[in-house]
Amino acid sequence: MTRQLFQGELMRSYLPYVLGAALGLLAAFILSAVSGIGGTAQLLLFGVLPAIGGTICERAVSRNPRS
Repeated sequence: MTRQLFQGELMRSYLPYVLGAALGLLAAFILSAVSGIGGTAQLLLFGVLPAIGGTICERAVSRNPRS
């Protein structure tokens, strides 16, 4: 039982990062479609924006913890 509880808390700790990464990926899709970026720039866009989005969201949640 304790192990299941720990795994649930561990999975919830990743949720802000996953949501931020999804938002970053959505932003990458939108920017790519609007601007018509291709090739290496598009690869960088799809690699960097999800990572940055996940990091920003995770830090925002960790600075404002729930009581």
